[in-house]
Amino acid sequence: MFNPIDFQRWLPPVILSFAIFSTGTCLAQGTGVMYGTVKDPSGAAVAGATVEAVLTDRGTSRTGTTGVSGDYVFSAMPIGSYEIRVSAPGFQEFRQQSVTLNANQNVRVDAALTLGSATESITIKAEATLVDSRSAVMGTLIDDRRLTELPIDGRTVISLAALLPGASQVSAPQTFTGDRSGPTVSMSGTRSNYNLFLFDGQDHQAVFRNTGLNFPPPDALQEVKVLTSSFTAEYGHNAGGVFNVITKSGTNQLHGALWEFVRNSSFNARNFFAASIPQLAQNQFGAAGGGPNRKDK
Repeated sequence: MFNPIDFQRWLPPVILSFAIFSTGTCLAQGTGVMYGTVKDPSGAAVAGATVEAVLTDRGTSRTGTTGVSGDYVFSAMPIGSYEIRVSAPGFQEFRQQSVTLNANQNVRVDAALTLGSATESITIKAEATLVDSRSAVMGTLIDDRRLTELPIDGRTVISLAALLPGASQVSAPQTFTGDRSGPTVSMSGTRSNYNLFLFDGQDHQAVFRNTGLNFPPPDALQEVKVLTSSFTAEYGHNAGGVFNVITKSGTNQLHGALWEFVRNSSFNARNFFAASIPQLAQNQFGAAGGGPNRKDK
């Protein structure tokens, strides 16, 4: 027999457990790896050097030390723009600014230390060439600039998959009316419903037909990472592609956007063989905002 008292007693622990496991999955999917080697002017490895990765927009940081071979690795790093600081006794401080880390990416930042006092520093402002040599995954990044500046019919980000190599039969409806009407893409010849759609690391698919679900407007998204082949076992859900959609996170500053996208026949030219311009009136409104729950946290 159903007992309301027992249900109320077990409900809070169940909700808490779900939140904990969901948060862990989100952090695992929306992160990357940062690594590198620290050397002295002669090219020898510097062991015991302090390496600090500072997430510029949030003010948070991760600190570690190099091993005997001068190597360091930061795993499960939140995506964003970083400043890398390397210091060691007898050397000037090394700083590398504007190091961008995207989802599922391995970024290498090597540091060449120069002899000098600890109060001196060398800052490199130009962004390093980021070549992912630790992973064999094939994929494409659709960053926030492309999301907001490329024309998207209906403001559905999955429609941008038509620009990817190997993608065909792209269907990205503006509204989701049932399991058969969700976004679908044929990736490298696979069936159109053989893809894995992730939203901040969580499964974002229709249960029965395995199609995708619609995502928020592009202005609320940070990036879309599309993995096409050779991805790791954690994505072994389907044989097609993996669409990992990441929302914008909070920063130390308040930010937002208010928009209206207009498609109207008043802006269109008449077809030479048509007697008039077809009637068209489409207005899409929206807004997005973000900020810190707590500064530097």
